[in-house]
Amino acid sequence: MSTLYLVRHGQASFGTDNYDQLSARGRQQAQLLGEYFADSGERIDRIYSGTLQRQRETADLIVTALGTAPPPIAVDGAFDEYDSDVMLREFAGSLTATQLAEAGWPELRHDRRKFQFFLERAARAWVEARIESEQMLPWEEFHGRITQALRRIMDTEGRSKTLIISTSGGVIGTTVAHVLGLSHHMGVELNWAVHNASITRLIYSTQKVSLSMFNALPHLDRDGRRELITYR
Repeated sequence: MSTLYLVRHGQASFGTDNYDQLSARGRQQAQLLGEYFADSGERIDRIYSGTLQRQRETADLIVTALGTAPPPIAVDGAFDEYDSDVMLREFAGSLTATQLAEAGWPELRHDRRKFQFFLERAARAWVEARIESEQMLPWEEFHGRITQALRRIMDTEGRSKTLIISTSGGVIGTTVAHVLGLSHHMGVELNWAVHNASITRLIYSTQKVSLSMFNALPHLDRDGRRELITYR
């Protein structure tokens, strides 16, 4: 059996000019995540990361915490998050002026609650193919890209390996729903539950893939650190 850890990147820089970078809190979350893996004594054979800056920064901080002889990092765009900017823009274009005004568009990025509610509506429209754009993968292609990459890794890495993938909530939710045989809608719903710098663990062999941990925070859910637990 082999082990595959899916970790969500640390908190990104919501509300700034460059969302796609770790905030100060996000860097602390990722550093503590790396220290958790280092303290576990478990050998990490390789770390995969999406191409996004927040994903790569998280992978780099984990590697740094692992210390001497760290595992190599392989960057793979299959683990990039969906493009929420395009999704939101296309969904906004499908609404009336009155609906947009009620939702608070376009000032959503300054209000976490309104932004999340609008994003959830946009994601449902995306999954149901009610919005589309040449700049955005259809849901089916997003799902297929992720599952094919996971299968490729499991087939090529060999037996008795321990791997980490530094990725995002949408990828993790999609993966968990796929492994459990849940609907695409459930994959999106699981996305909203995934904490920053959380751990989801898959155990796999050539015949079977099983979920053994979802959205865990053993490095943060303790006295003196719970204020570091975030969703966005």
